[in-house]
Amino acid sequence: FGTASFAYEGWKGIVYHERYREATFKVECLREYARFEPFRWQERVVIPVEELEQPGVEAVAPVEVSGTLSFADPNYWLEMRVVTRATVACDRCLKPAEIPIESALELAVQKVAGRRVDAGERELKQDELGLLEVSGDWLETAPLVREQIVLELPAKPLCRVDCAGPCPRCGADRNLGDCGCETAPVDPRWESLTALRDKLDSRA
Repeated sequence: FGTASFAYEGWKGIVYHERYREATFKVECLREYARFEPFRWQERVVIPVEELEQPGVEAVAPVEVSGTLSFADPNYWLEMRVVTRATVACDRCLKPAEIPIESALELAVQKVAGRRVDAGERELKQDELGLLEVSGDWLETAPLVREQIVLELPAKPLCRVDCAGPCPRCGADRNLGDCGCETAPVDPRWESLTALRDKLDSRA
C-alpha cells in the first residue's frame, strides 16, 4: 500500500470506508488515504508575474514544488518546499538580475465547513498563526507558492554585490568603466550616513 497503489478500488472496505463517486474516486480518496500514510507529491507550478504584484519582478521560472501532507488528528500537517529563479531589476543599475529562490514552510491544515473570510481580510488570532483553513476537499498550492516567492524576494536586489550603478551626472553605466565625470567631494557631515547606507545595501 503506497503512492503507486492508493487508487486501487480493492481497498474499498479495507482502507477506504467513505462513500465515493465512481468517476472521482481516485481524487476524493486522497483525503482518507492521508490518514494512513503521508501523501507525498511533486509538481511544477507556473506563476504569472502579474499575480505577484511586485514592481521590478520581470520573470519567474517554473516553480519546482515538493511536499508531504500527513494526518495529525483532527487536522493535517503540511510540509512544502519551493525552488525557482526570479529575474528582477537591479536596485542600482536597473539591469535584469537573476536570483535563486528556495523556501520551505510547515503549516497545520484545518478543514472547515463553508467558506470563511480570507485570512488577508481579517486579523489573525495568536492561535491561528501557522494554520491554513480550507473548505472542501481541495488544497490549492498556487497561493502558498506565490506567498513564498514574495517573502523570499530581496528588498534591494543587486545584479552583483559591487554594482556601481549609473553615473549621477551623465548616466553612463559605471560597471563598464570610469565615465570621466568628476566626483563631487562628500560633505563630511554625511559620511556616517553614507557608510550606514552602504552597509545596509550590502546586506540586502
